[in-house]
Amino acid sequence: MNPKTSLRDTWRVYQNLFEDHLESVNAAPATIRAYRLAVEQLGTFLSEAGLPHDPRKVKREHLSAWMLHLQRPPAEGGRGLAAQTALQRFQSVRQFFKFLEDAGDIKESPMIRLKPPRVPEKLVPVIPQDDLRKLFKAVAGKGFEDRRDKAIISLFVDTGLRVSEAAALGVRDLDIDQRELVVMGKGRRPRILKIVTETRTDILRYLQARSQHPHAEDEALWLGKRGRLTDNGIRQMVRRRQEEAGIARIHPHMFRHTFAHEYLRSGGAEGDLVRITGWKDRQMLDRYGASVAAERARDAHDRHSPRKRL
Repeated sequence: MNPKTSLRDTWRVYQNLFEDHLESVNAAPATIRAYRLAVEQLGTFLSEAGLPHDPRKVKREHLSAWMLHLQRPPAEGGRGLAAQTALQRFQSVRQFFKFLEDAGDIKESPMIRLKPPRVPEKLVPVIPQDDLRKLFKAVAGKGFEDRRDKAIISLFVDTGLRVSEAAALGVRDLDIDQRELVVMGKGRRPRILKIVTETRTDILRYLQARSQHPHAEDEALWLGKRGRLTDNGIRQMVRRRQEEAGIARIHPHMFRHTFAHEYLRSGGAEGDLVRITGWKDRQMLDRYGASVAAERARDAHDRHSPRKRL
C-alpha cells in the first residue's frame, strides 16, 4: 500500500468518526459542514507540508504553522483568510482534537495553550429604533400578509429568534394563554420563550387570518402561498418590507443583534440573555456587552464633554 494513501485513509477514518459523533449529538448540518471543511483543510495542509498526517501525531507546532498558513497572503503561499474566518477554523479543529482526547485516541489535545487568532473587535449592527417604527408602519395593514409579517417581525424584536428557529415553528409550539412558545435551537436543543402581550396580540390576529388560508391545516405556523414559509421566504419578506419602509438594508439576524443589544442596554441580566438566545458560551455575550458599553460611552460624552460648559 502507498504510504501516503495509508496516511490519508487514517485521517479520513478519524474525520468520519468525528462527523458521526457530531450527528449523534444532533449538531446542526451547517456546523457539521464547517467542522468538516476545517478538518479537511488541516489534513491537506499537513500532507502537502510533509508534516505528520496522523491526527494522533499532530503537535502544537504543526497547528501553529497551519494557523500562520491560513492568514498568510496568497502571494506568500498562504490562504489569506480574514481573522474571523481563521478563528472559526481554529475553533472547529479544536473540537476535533477534543473529540479525539475524550475518545482516548490521544492523551492531550495539541490545541491546549495554543492561542486563537486575534479578531479585531467589531460592534454588532443594530436596527435604529426609528427604523423599527417605520418597519411596523409598513406592516400595519389588515390583509393576510400584513398580519403574518407583523407577527414575525414582532417575534423577532421580542425574542431575538434565529430565522431558522422562526421558520421551524409549528402551531403546536405556541401556548397563547401562557404567552410561551417552544423553540428548537441549534443542536436540537429546545427552550421555552416568553412573549409580551403586544406580540401575542399580533400573533392572534395573524392566526385569525391564517384560519382562512387554503393551507390552514398545515402544521407550520407561518404560511406562504404554497404552504410553509421557509427561512429563505422570511429573508425575502424582511427585504421587501425594509424597502417598503424606506429604511437602510437589514437582514433577519439583525433583529437578534438588536434584541440582545437593547436587552442589555435596558438592564437585563446577562445570564437570562444567554438562556433566552440559546447561546452556549459567553463569546457572543461579550460582543454585545462591548456594543452596549460603546453606546453608553457616547451618551456619557454628550453629558460630560467640557465643551458643553464653555
